[in-house]
Amino acid sequence: MPSPELKTGVVLLAAGQGKRFGGGKLTADFRGRPLWEWAAQSAESIDSSERLLVVGSKSPIKSREGWRQIENPVAERGMGTSIAAGVRALTDCDRVMIMLADMPLVSRTHLDRFLEAQGVAFTLYPDGSAGCPAIFPRSVFPLLETLNGDRGARSLGLGDVELFAPPHERQLADVDEVCDLQRLMSAY
Repeated sequence: MPSPELKTGVVLLAAGQGKRFGGGKLTADFRGRPLWEWAAQSAESIDSSERLLVVGSKSPIKSREGWRQIENPVAERGMGTSIAAGVRALTDCDRVMIMLADMPLVSRTHLDRFLEAQGVAFTLYPDGSAGCPAIFPRSVFPLLETLNGDRGARSLGLGDVELFAPPHERQLADVDEVCDLQRLMSAY
């Protein structure tokens, strides 16, 4: 169990343009609320000292209480730029949890496991790959701040990392296209 004094920052990535969706993906309605708010609500369920919402310069997303909105002026260059912008904007955190705004079903149970990690930890996907949500100690922040383009943190070769599978595979559902959102609405 980690020390309760560890301050965790959450960076929610919401700067993508949603081109495959046809635009407006994160503000699309999912169960009566904008899609991105489901991931935000999950993040709000864990103990964190700071919450940052990274958006693009033309984003229609309006932040919500308890979040600080960070604009990534080069978001079109890829997810790596948003991770870097979010980590640079953290003020006083011992570690950072990176989450994706297009994953509305991630549970508090899954996020809580990351708070127990001793170092770098990624979500384990069914195909064996690692991804978000993920958590990184302060010692890795300088590397995260170098990310550019579509390279995410997996590209950094961080050595020995922990991998956590969610309690249910469906929590890893993300929305890339309109059909993904329709499938989620009808299935869950």
